[in-house]
Amino acid sequence: MWFRNSMRLVFFSIVCATVAGCSQAQSDSNRVASDLAACEPIDAVVSDDPAVAPITAAAVSWVSSLDEGMVKQAQYCLGDAEMHSWTNVPGTRSGGIELREMSAEQQRLAWELVAKLLSESGLVKARLIANEITQVARAAPLGSHTVALFGDPRIDGAWGFQVDGHHLALNFLVQEADIVLAPAFLGAQPLSVDGRAPLVDEARLGRDLIEAFTDDERSFAKQDALIGRDVIVGSGRGQLDRGRTYDVSKFDGVGARIGTLSRQSLNGVHDVIDEYINNLAEPFAGRVRATVDDALSDGFVVYDNRDEDIYYRIFIPNRMLIEYNDVSSNHVHTILRLLGEHPFSDYGEYAQRGSYPRTIAEHYLTAPHHQVALNTAN
Repeated sequence: MWFRNSMRLVFFSIVCATVAGCSQAQSDSNRVASDLAACEPIDAVVSDDPAVAPITAAAVSWVSSLDEGMVKQAQYCLGDAEMHSWTNVPGTRSGGIELREMSAEQQRLAWELVAKLLSESGLVKARLIANEITQVARAAPLGSHTVALFGDPRIDGAWGFQVDGHHLALNFLVQEADIVLAPAFLGAQPLSVDGRAPLVDEARLGRDLIEAFTDDERSFAKQDALIGRDVIVGSGRGQLDRGRTYDVSKFDGVGARIGTLSRQSLNGVHDVIDEYINNLAEPFAGRVRATVDDALSDGFVVYDNRDEDIYYRIFIPNRMLIEYNDVSSNHVHTILRLLGEHPFSDYGEYAQRGSYPRTIAEHYLTAPHHQVALNTAN
Protein backbone atom coordinates (compact mmCIF):
# COMPACT_ATOMS: atom_id res chain seq x y z
CA MET A 1 0.00 0.00 0.00
CA TRP A 2 2.87 2.38 0.89
CA PHE A 3 4.55 1.62 -2.42
CA ARG A 4 1.35 2.26 -4.40
CA ASN A 5 0.80 5.62 -2.76
CA SER A 6 4.46 6.55 -3.23
CA MET A 7 4.18 5.75 -6.93
CA ARG A 8 1.01 7.85 -7.08
CA LEU A 9 2.84 10.84 -5.58
CA VAL A 10 5.80 10.43 -7.93
CA PHE A 11 3.57 10.21 -10.97
CA PHE A 12 1.51 13.23 -10.06
CA SER A 13 4.61 15.24 -9.18
CA ILE A 14 5.54 14.80 -12.82
CA VAL A 15 2.03 15.81 -13.90
CA CYS A 16 2.13 18.90 -11.68
CA ALA A 17 5.48 19.91 -13.11
CA THR A 18 4.06 19.96 -16.62
CA VAL A 19 0.60 21.31 -15.82
CA ALA A 20 0.04 24.76 -14.35
CA GLY A 21 0.18 23.70 -10.69
CA CYS A 22 -1.80 21.27 -8.57
CA SER A 23 -4.96 23.00 -7.37
CA GLN A 24 -7.21 21.80 -4.60
CA ALA A 25 -10.26 19.76 -5.52
CA GLN A 26 -12.87 21.93 -7.18
CA SER A 27 -16.36 22.30 -5.75
CA ASP A 28 -17.94 21.48 -9.11
CA SER A 29 -17.73 18.22 -11.00
CA ASN A 30 -15.24 19.47 -13.60
CA ARG A 31 -12.11 18.28 -11.83
CA VAL A 32 -8.90 17.96 -13.79
CA ALA A 33 -5.96 15.59 -13.83
CA SER A 34 -3.90 17.72 -11.42
CA ASP A 35 -6.55 17.06 -8.76
CA LEU A 36 -5.93 13.30 -8.93
CA ALA A 37 -3.03 13.64 -6.50
CA ALA A 38 -5.63 14.50 -3.87
CA CYS A 39 -7.93 11.57 -4.71
CA GLU A 40 -8.83 9.25 -1.87
CA PRO A 41 -6.56 6.18 -2.11
CA ILE A 42 -8.33 3.04 -3.28
CA ASP A 43 -7.33 -0.19 -1.54
CA ALA A 44 -7.22 -2.28 -4.69
CA VAL A 45 -4.28 -4.14 -6.16
CA VAL A 46 -3.33 -3.78 -9.83
CA SER A 47 -4.19 -7.15 -11.33
CA ASP A 48 -1.89 -9.20 -13.52
CA ASP A 49 -4.81 -11.43 -14.51
CA PRO A 50 -4.28 -12.34 -18.19
CA ALA A 51 -7.84 -11.23 -18.97
CA VAL A 52 -7.36 -7.81 -17.32
CA ALA A 53 -3.79 -6.93 -18.29
CA PRO A 54 -4.52 -6.24 -22.00
CA ILE A 55 -7.42 -3.98 -21.01
CA THR A 56 -5.22 -2.02 -18.62
CA ALA A 57 -2.56 -1.74 -21.31
CA ALA A 58 -5.13 -0.41 -23.79
CA ALA A 59 -6.29 2.19 -21.27
CA VAL A 60 -2.72 3.29 -20.61
CA SER A 61 -2.04 3.57 -24.36
CA TRP A 62 -5.09 5.75 -24.87
CA VAL A 63 -4.56 8.14 -21.94
CA SER A 64 -0.84 8.39 -22.76
CA SER A 65 -1.74 9.58 -26.26
CA LEU A 66 -3.64 12.61 -24.93
CA ASP A 67 -2.02 16.00 -24.53
CA GLU A 68 -2.17 17.88 -21.21
CA GLY A 69 -5.32 19.79 -22.10
CA MET A 70 -7.17 16.63 -23.06
CA VAL A 71 -6.12 14.88 -19.86
CA LYS A 72 -7.52 17.81 -17.89
CA GLN A 73 -10.86 17.32 -19.65
CA ALA A 74 -11.00 13.56 -19.51
CA GLN A 75 -9.60 12.31 -16.18
CA TYR A 76 -11.24 12.40 -12.73
CA CYS A 77 -11.01 10.77 -9.33
CA LEU A 78 -12.75 7.43 -9.07
CA GLY A 79 -16.19 8.08 -7.60
CA ASP A 80 -16.17 11.76 -8.59
CA ALA A 81 -19.61 13.31 -9.15
CA GLU A 82 -18.79 13.40 -12.84
CA MET A 83 -18.93 9.60 -12.85
CA HIS A 84 -22.68 9.82 -12.26
CA SER A 85 -23.21 12.62 -14.80
CA TRP A 86 -23.47 10.51 -17.92
CA THR A 87 -26.47 11.11 -20.15
CA ASN A 88 -27.97 9.74 -23.34
CA VAL A 89 -29.22 13.22 -24.29
CA PRO A 90 -26.93 14.70 -26.96
CA GLY A 91 -24.87 17.75 -26.16
CA THR A 92 -25.71 18.08 -22.47
CA ARG A 93 -22.69 16.62 -20.68
CA SER A 94 -20.23 19.15 -19.31
CA GLY A 95 -17.32 16.82 -18.54
CA GLY A 96 -15.21 14.34 -20.48
CA ILE A 97 -13.82 14.75 -23.98
CA GLU A 98 -15.69 14.17 -27.23
CA LEU A 99 -14.32 11.70 -29.75
CA ARG A 100 -14.27 14.37 -32.47
CA GLU A 101 -11.89 16.47 -30.31
CA MET A 102 -9.27 13.74 -30.61
CA SER A 103 -7.00 12.83 -33.49
CA ALA A 104 -7.75 9.79 -35.61
CA GLU A 105 -5.08 7.83 -33.73
CA GLN A 106 -6.45 8.86 -30.33
CA GLN A 107 -9.94 7.83 -31.43
CA ARG A 108 -8.58 4.50 -32.63
CA LEU A 109 -6.97 3.88 -29.24
CA ALA A 110 -10.18 4.81 -27.42
CA TRP A 111 -12.19 2.36 -29.52
CA GLU A 112 -9.50 -0.28 -29.03
CA LEU A 113 -10.08 0.03 -25.28
CA VAL A 114 -13.83 -0.25 -25.77
CA ALA A 115 -13.28 -3.31 -27.97
CA LYS A 116 -11.36 -5.07 -25.21
CA LEU A 117 -14.03 -4.27 -22.63
CA LEU A 118 -16.95 -5.44 -24.76
CA SER A 119 -17.82 -8.75 -26.33
CA GLU A 120 -17.79 -8.98 -30.12
CA SER A 121 -21.58 -8.53 -30.27
CA GLY A 122 -21.48 -5.70 -27.75
CA LEU A 123 -18.87 -3.86 -29.79
CA VAL A 124 -20.95 -4.23 -32.97
CA LYS A 125 -23.91 -2.63 -31.18
CA ALA A 126 -21.84 0.21 -29.71
CA ARG A 127 -20.10 1.13 -32.96
CA LEU A 128 -23.29 0.94 -34.99
CA ILE A 129 -25.14 3.22 -32.56
CA ALA A 130 -22.28 5.71 -32.24
CA ASN A 131 -21.55 5.85 -35.98
CA GLU A 132 -24.13 4.80 -38.59
CA ILE A 133 -27.24 5.31 -36.42
CA THR A 134 -26.00 8.68 -35.17
CA GLN A 135 -25.09 9.82 -38.68
CA VAL A 136 -28.51 8.95 -40.10
CA ALA A 137 -30.48 10.31 -37.13
CA ARG A 138 -28.74 13.72 -37.20
CA ALA A 139 -29.88 14.35 -33.62
CA ALA A 140 -26.23 14.76 -32.62
CA PRO A 141 -23.03 15.36 -34.59
CA LEU A 142 -20.91 12.36 -35.52
CA GLY A 143 -18.11 12.02 -32.98
CA SER A 144 -20.00 13.83 -30.22
CA HIS A 145 -19.98 10.83 -27.88
CA THR A 146 -17.90 11.56 -24.80
CA VAL A 147 -15.25 9.49 -23.08
CA ALA A 148 -14.01 9.93 -19.51
CA LEU A 149 -11.53 8.12 -17.27
CA PHE A 150 -11.83 7.76 -13.49
CA GLY A 151 -8.69 6.94 -11.55
CA ASP A 152 -5.45 5.98 -13.26
CA PRO A 153 -4.94 2.53 -14.83
CA ARG A 154 -1.16 2.98 -14.59
CA ILE A 155 -1.13 2.72 -10.80
CA ASP A 156 -4.69 1.99 -9.61
CA GLY A 157 -6.20 -1.45 -9.14
CA ALA A 158 -9.67 0.04 -9.57
CA TRP A 159 -10.52 2.53 -12.30
CA GLY A 160 -13.49 3.46 -14.46
CA PHE A 161 -14.07 4.31 -18.10
CA GLN A 162 -17.18 5.79 -19.68
CA VAL A 163 -18.48 6.25 -23.19
CA ASP A 164 -21.68 8.26 -23.35
CA GLY A 165 -23.79 10.29 -25.71
CA HIS A 166 -26.88 9.97 -27.84
CA HIS A 167 -28.39 6.49 -27.37
CA LEU A 168 -25.18 5.04 -25.93
CA ALA A 169 -23.90 5.15 -22.35
CA LEU A 170 -21.44 2.52 -21.15
CA ASN A 171 -20.10 2.66 -17.59
CA PHE A 172 -17.17 0.30 -17.02
CA LEU A 173 -15.32 -0.31 -13.78
CA VAL A 174 -12.20 -2.42 -13.48
CA GLN A 175 -11.82 -3.68 -9.90
CA GLU A 176 -8.73 -5.84 -9.62
CA ALA A 177 -9.54 -9.04 -11.59
CA ASP A 178 -13.21 -8.21 -12.20
CA ILE A 179 -14.97 -5.79 -14.54
CA VAL A 180 -18.50 -4.42 -14.32
CA LEU A 181 -20.54 -2.79 -17.11
CA ALA A 182 -23.43 -0.96 -15.45
CA PRO A 183 -25.40 1.14 -15.96
CA ALA A 184 -25.48 0.38 -19.67
CA PHE A 185 -27.94 2.36 -21.81
CA LEU A 186 -28.41 1.49 -25.49
CA GLY A 187 -30.99 2.96 -27.81
CA ALA A 188 -31.62 3.50 -31.50
CA GLN A 189 -33.56 5.84 -33.79
CA PRO A 190 -33.87 4.71 -36.52
CA LEU A 191 -33.88 1.06 -35.56
CA SER A 192 -31.59 0.04 -38.40
CA VAL A 193 -29.28 1.31 -41.13
CA ASP A 194 -28.78 -0.70 -44.32
CA GLY A 195 -30.41 -3.69 -42.66
CA ARG A 196 -28.16 -3.56 -39.60
CA ALA A 197 -30.14 -3.19 -36.35
CA PRO A 198 -28.14 -2.93 -33.12
CA LEU A 199 -31.01 -3.91 -30.81
CA VAL A 200 -32.83 -6.44 -32.97
CA ASP A 201 -32.08 -9.31 -30.57
CA GLU A 202 -33.29 -7.39 -27.52
CA ALA A 203 -36.58 -6.81 -29.35
CA ARG A 204 -36.90 -10.36 -30.68
CA LEU A 205 -36.13 -12.04 -27.38
CA GLY A 206 -38.58 -9.77 -25.57
CA ARG A 207 -41.37 -10.68 -27.99
CA ASP A 208 -40.45 -14.37 -27.69
CA LEU A 209 -40.73 -14.10 -23.91
CA ILE A 210 -44.14 -12.43 -24.08
CA GLU A 211 -45.34 -15.12 -26.47
CA ALA A 212 -44.06 -17.86 -24.14
CA PHE A 213 -46.11 -16.75 -21.12
CA THR A 214 -48.99 -18.99 -20.10
CA ASP A 215 -52.38 -17.38 -19.54
CA ASP A 216 -51.84 -17.39 -15.77
CA GLU A 217 -48.37 -15.85 -16.11
CA ARG A 218 -49.73 -13.25 -18.49
CA SER A 219 -52.37 -12.19 -15.97
CA PHE A 220 -49.62 -11.29 -13.49
CA ALA A 221 -46.97 -10.00 -15.90
CA LYS A 222 -49.13 -7.69 -18.03
CA GLN A 223 -49.07 -4.05 -16.93
CA ASP A 224 -50.68 -1.11 -18.71
CA ALA A 225 -49.54 2.32 -19.92
CA LEU A 226 -45.80 1.58 -20.02
CA ILE A 227 -45.16 1.77 -23.77
CA GLY A 228 -44.01 4.96 -25.43
CA ARG A 229 -42.65 6.70 -22.38
CA ASP A 230 -39.06 5.73 -21.63
CA VAL A 231 -37.12 3.27 -19.56
CA ILE A 232 -38.11 4.19 -16.02
CA VAL A 233 -34.70 3.93 -14.34
CA GLY A 234 -32.51 5.46 -17.01
CA SER A 235 -30.67 8.76 -17.28
CA GLY A 236 -32.38 10.94 -19.83
CA ARG A 237 -32.91 14.62 -19.22
CA GLY A 238 -30.18 16.68 -17.60
CA GLN A 239 -26.61 15.90 -16.59
CA LEU A 240 -27.27 13.36 -13.86
CA ASP A 241 -28.00 9.66 -13.62
CA ARG A 242 -31.42 10.05 -12.04
CA GLY A 243 -31.78 6.29 -11.83
CA ARG A 244 -28.99 6.10 -9.27
CA THR A 245 -31.33 7.32 -6.53
CA TYR A 246 -34.55 5.83 -7.91
CA ASP A 247 -36.37 3.66 -5.37
CA VAL A 248 -36.43 0.40 -7.30
CA SER A 249 -37.98 -1.45 -4.37
CA LYS A 250 -41.38 -0.34 -5.70
CA PHE A 251 -40.89 -2.98 -8.43
CA ASP A 252 -40.68 -5.74 -5.83
CA GLY A 253 -43.77 -7.93 -6.03
CA VAL A 254 -45.01 -6.39 -9.28
CA GLY A 255 -45.46 -8.81 -12.19
CA ALA A 256 -44.99 -12.54 -12.57
CA ARG A 257 -42.58 -14.09 -10.08
CA ILE A 258 -39.69 -15.64 -11.98
CA GLY A 259 -39.41 -18.54 -9.56
CA THR A 260 -42.92 -19.73 -10.51
CA LEU A 261 -42.62 -19.47 -14.29
CA SER A 262 -43.05 -22.41 -16.63
CA ARG A 263 -39.90 -23.91 -18.11
CA GLN A 264 -40.51 -22.22 -21.47
CA SER A 265 -41.04 -18.79 -19.91
CA LEU A 266 -38.03 -19.21 -17.62
CA ASN A 267 -35.87 -20.05 -20.63
CA GLY A 268 -37.09 -16.83 -22.22
CA VAL A 269 -36.05 -14.85 -19.15
CA HIS A 270 -32.60 -16.46 -19.25
CA ASP A 271 -32.23 -15.58 -22.94
CA VAL A 272 -33.09 -11.91 -22.35
CA ILE A 273 -30.70 -11.62 -19.40
CA ASP A 274 -27.90 -13.24 -21.39
CA GLU A 275 -28.37 -10.78 -24.25
CA TYR A 276 -27.86 -7.79 -21.97
CA ILE A 277 -25.09 -9.12 -19.73
CA ASN A 278 -23.15 -10.58 -22.65
CA ASN A 279 -22.40 -7.13 -24.05
CA LEU A 280 -19.51 -7.29 -21.58
CA ALA A 281 -16.46 -9.35 -22.50
CA GLU A 282 -15.80 -12.76 -21.00
CA PRO A 283 -14.87 -13.97 -18.45
CA PHE A 284 -16.32 -10.93 -16.74
CA ALA A 285 -19.85 -11.33 -18.09
CA GLY A 286 -20.00 -14.87 -16.74
CA ARG A 287 -19.07 -13.70 -13.25
CA VAL A 288 -21.80 -11.07 -13.28
CA ARG A 289 -24.29 -13.63 -14.55
CA ALA A 290 -23.44 -16.00 -11.70
CA THR A 291 -24.40 -13.36 -9.12
CA VAL A 292 -27.69 -12.77 -10.95
CA ASP A 293 -28.51 -16.48 -11.15
CA ASP A 294 -28.12 -16.80 -7.38
CA ALA A 295 -31.14 -14.52 -6.85
CA LEU A 296 -33.10 -15.06 -10.08
CA SER A 297 -36.03 -16.95 -8.55
CA ASP A 298 -36.84 -13.93 -6.34
CA GLY A 299 -37.25 -11.64 -9.36
CA PHE A 300 -40.28 -10.40 -11.28
CA VAL A 301 -41.00 -9.89 -14.96
CA VAL A 302 -43.41 -7.32 -16.40
CA TYR A 303 -44.50 -6.51 -19.95
CA ASP A 304 -46.83 -4.30 -21.93
CA ASN A 305 -47.67 -4.52 -25.63
CA ARG A 306 -49.60 -2.44 -28.11
CA ASP A 307 -49.70 -3.44 -31.76
CA GLU A 308 -46.04 -4.11 -32.62
CA ASP A 309 -44.59 -2.07 -29.75
CA ILE A 310 -43.54 -3.66 -26.47
CA TYR A 311 -42.15 -2.85 -23.04
CA TYR A 312 -40.57 -5.37 -20.69
CA ARG A 313 -38.82 -5.28 -17.35
CA ILE A 314 -36.89 -7.93 -15.44
CA PHE A 315 -36.27 -6.94 -11.84
CA ILE A 316 -34.25 -8.98 -9.36
CA PRO A 317 -34.06 -7.29 -5.94
CA ASN A 318 -30.53 -6.25 -4.97
CA ARG A 319 -29.16 -7.75 -8.18
CA MET A 320 -30.38 -6.51 -11.55
CA LEU A 321 -32.83 -4.41 -13.53
CA ILE A 322 -33.39 -4.68 -17.29
CA GLU A 323 -35.82 -2.43 -19.18
CA TYR A 324 -36.77 -2.27 -22.85
CA ASN A 325 -39.22 0.28 -24.25
CA ASP A 326 -40.41 1.00 -27.78
CA VAL A 327 -40.58 4.76 -27.36
CA SER A 328 -42.18 4.86 -30.81
CA SER A 329 -42.42 2.52 -33.81
CA ASN A 330 -38.91 3.52 -34.92
CA HIS A 331 -37.31 4.41 -31.58
CA VAL A 332 -36.17 2.12 -28.76
CA HIS A 333 -34.44 2.57 -25.38
CA THR A 334 -32.90 -0.14 -23.20
CA ILE A 335 -30.99 -0.19 -19.93
CA LEU A 336 -29.18 -2.68 -17.73
CA ARG A 337 -28.52 -1.82 -14.09
CA LEU A 338 -26.87 -3.93 -11.41
CA LEU A 339 -28.41 -3.28 -8.02
CA GLY A 340 -27.39 -3.46 -4.37
CA GLU A 341 -24.25 -2.99 -2.35
CA HIS A 342 -21.81 -5.61 -3.57
CA PRO A 343 -18.88 -5.63 -6.01
CA PHE A 344 -21.10 -6.42 -9.01
CA SER A 345 -23.27 -3.30 -8.82
CA ASP A 346 -23.76 -0.05 -10.74
CA TYR A 347 -20.41 1.78 -11.02
CA GLY A 348 -18.73 -1.05 -9.12
CA GLU A 349 -17.66 -1.58 -5.54
CA TYR A 350 -15.40 1.46 -5.29
CA ALA A 351 -17.63 4.13 -6.78
CA GLN A 352 -21.05 3.26 -5.37
CA ARG A 353 -20.44 2.72 -1.68
CA GLY A 354 -22.90 4.50 0.60
CA SER A 355 -25.57 5.06 -2.04
CA TYR A 356 -28.06 2.52 -0.67
CA PRO A 357 -29.46 1.77 2.80
CA ARG A 358 -27.30 -0.90 4.44
CA THR A 359 -30.07 -2.65 6.39
CA ILE A 360 -33.72 -3.51 5.87
CA ALA A 361 -34.56 -1.31 8.87
CA GLU A 362 -32.74 1.63 7.28
CA HIS A 363 -34.59 0.99 4.02
CA TYR A 364 -37.96 1.25 5.77
CA LEU A 365 -36.88 4.47 7.48
CA THR A 366 -35.60 6.13 4.31
CA ALA A 367 -37.50 4.80 1.27
CA PRO A 368 -40.10 7.40 0.12
CA HIS A 369 -42.89 4.89 -0.47
CA HIS A 370 -42.50 3.48 3.05
CA GLN A 371 -42.54 7.02 4.43
CA VAL A 372 -45.92 7.56 2.81
CA ALA A 373 -47.24 4.39 4.38
CA LEU A 374 -45.92 5.33 7.81
CA ASN A 375 -47.39 8.81 7.63
CA THR A 376 -50.76 7.38 6.58
CA ALA A 377 -50.68 4.94 9.49
CA ASN A 378 -49.91 7.74 11.91
